[in-house]
Amino acid sequence: MYSKVIVPLDGSELSDQALPYAQLIARSLDVPIELVQAYDILPPGLLGARNNQGVISTLEEGARAQALVAMESQRRRLEGEGHSVSVVAQRGAAADVIVAVAGGDPTALVVMSTHGRSGISRWVMGSVTDKVLHTTANPMLIVRANVLGPPSPETSLRTVVAPLDGSPLSELSIPHAISVAGALSAGITVLRITPTEDHYRRQLNLTAPEMGAIPDFELSNPDELTAEDVQETSNYLDDVRNRMRIDHAHGVATEHRTNDNIAQAIIDRASEQPSLVVMTTHGRSGVGRMVLGSVTDRVIRHSNLPVLVIR
Repeated sequence: MYSKVIVPLDGSELSDQALPYAQLIARSLDVPIELVQAYDILPPGLLGARNNQGVISTLEEGARAQALVAMESQRRRLEGEGHSVSVVAQRGAAADVIVAVAGGDPTALVVMSTHGRSGISRWVMGSVTDKVLHTTANPMLIVRANVLGPPSPETSLRTVVAPLDGSPLSELSIPHAISVAGALSAGITVLRITPTEDHYRRQLNLTAPEMGAIPDFELSNPDELTAEDVQETSNYLDDVRNRMRIDHAHGVATEHRTNDNIAQAIIDRASEQPSLVVMTTHGRSGVGRMVLGSVTDRVIRHSNLPVLVIR
């Protein structure tokens, strides 16, 4: 599924928490790991050096060497555990460097934590991760950093939850869900969220006569709409499960829930047991459907779950 796994680091323990997930996927798929660190050479106090090429060259050489040294211990450790590892130290803003390095190989998977530390040649991983997420075309696994240290993904992630909205765009996540589930030796739950009856009631103005009822609307009964959702979703999930089995996916379960807050419903389901969520950033809109771009963003921001985002 992926040609390599790219892990941006900033020298902090929190950014290092992406590494266990990167290792697990790289080992399972037999692909190399590439460590990336950005650096800057001109902190504010050295603005006068900007016109001195000799000073700039010296500073850049030193900053690049420092970045490479910062990644050396992780490189040695990963190689000692049997991984093929390369390192990239590149001058520039962190998000720009990460996007550029990843963009050189569209099939590379970027694995990042959401927090790190700030300072000279460092970045706040939350904001950088956000910039990379909204810029890169590469698949991206976002890991919520924990100040107490990360749980082992081999033991903590037993389910891959793949929310779908019925659109071909949302289904682009399916091959990734199958691949990552194989890496984790985890089951897959395909999740479909549809609106509650109250949602349809509000949409049809049945609870607010003063706003004008819709007596001639073809499906003016909320019960009919929810019943239609149940039947349509059942057929759809059966079809998805059968297609995934053809692709040699094992342990595929399907689940239908009703909730008017799509993102919260996904978080609630995935939090019932430690899970990894696999989602695309776009889907389809409409009454009771999810716009996966905004939903994915909310799942990332409001949960502690690792989320694999497919552009």
